[in-house]
Amino acid sequence: MRVVRYLNKQVLEETRSFAWLIDLGNGNIRDIKKGQTVITDHHFSNEYYEYSLNPFYFGVDGETQVSGAGLAHMVASRIADIDATLAIIGAIGDLQDVQHRRLVGLNRVLLRNSRIDAKKDLRMYGRNQPLFRMIAYASDPAIPGLFKRDRSAIGFLTHLGIDYKKSWVECTHEERKTLFSALVKILLERGFGYHHAERLFGEVYEMDGEDIRNHATLLNSIGKYGEGESAVAMCIEEKFDGEAIRRKHRNRIRKYIAYAKSRLDGYGELYYFHGGTYIIDTVVGTIAGMLLRDEDFAGPLLAFAENDEGIKVSARAPYPLVQKGLNLSLAMKHTAQMLGGDGGGHRAAAGALIPKGMEEQFLHMFDAEIKNQLTR
Repeated sequence: MRVVRYLNKQVLEETRSFAWLIDLGNGNIRDIKKGQTVITDHHFSNEYYEYSLNPFYFGVDGETQVSGAGLAHMVASRIADIDATLAIIGAIGDLQDVQHRRLVGLNRVLLRNSRIDAKKDLRMYGRNQPLFRMIAYASDPAIPGLFKRDRSAIGFLTHLGIDYKKSWVECTHEERKTLFSALVKILLERGFGYHHAERLFGEVYEMDGEDIRNHATLLNSIGKYGEGESAVAMCIEEKFDGEAIRRKHRNRIRKYIAYAKSRLDGYGELYYFHGGTYIIDTVVGTIAGMLLRDEDFAGPLLAFAENDEGIKVSARAPYPLVQKGLNLSLAMKHTAQMLGGDGGGHRAAAGALIPKGMEEQFLHMFDAEIKNQLTR
């Protein structure tokens, strides 16, 4: 087994007689060893390969209906008698429950074959943390007047007569009703409308009473810092215990976000920041996604970071633009290839690797691609 950040020609040349590519490969079909490679990848590809389990070939949306983990499970479950628990943790880690506030499509089928319980509840992340932290750092939706304001959140809870140190899971039924109603009231009074308010509530997923988003976040944190093999071992052993790792990851993320905000700039229809070597390339996409949720961006957000192979580019787009026809995956792949790199991904989130020194050209060409897509 080998965990790689990118699938480039060097990695492909080093593969042995047979390779199973998981969660990548659809963007490299021209380069793979035909007949010696199996692909399970949920990312979109215009190219067909008979040994690729690509959901888009079958009319299934790989962005919301099945993840790379789900596709890997579909193959592995034909080899060994396993349930779909890890497939669902992967889907949650890929945020596939966010758009509809629940898992849909093939994920729904896999859920029934897992040891994970689905229930209707408040969807804020951190339901096991103190209430004031859960509320202050909620981002879907962010609560006006309380977002990233610990003291304001404490005052808000105290006014409601609820102990701010308690967690959501420790609250009584009446306390939950009181708090939920108050949060909805804030959103509606601030003019956010029912669409935003309803995002507070939906399906949550637990295993042995713990929110599996905690497991997904832990695995993601380990993988982002080059410990992919450790994350795989954790999945095999099902020992998702790593509070120290989570804490270290949160501290790094806070520093990276502050750095990105201080270097945020605009180019045409785009917003961008360059993380240089300060923000590691495996995390720069996460930072872009968090900034997109925290701030009001009218256009796509690009993030650059330097690594040994070149410049990693990550792009994130506001959902309204995706609804208008924006496809970051196509724009990223086309632009990167014209500059001697490669890329791909999803409509709302994509990435690429380009040669160093090409950032300015990339911005110019990518901006033109975006304008062309949105004016068709």
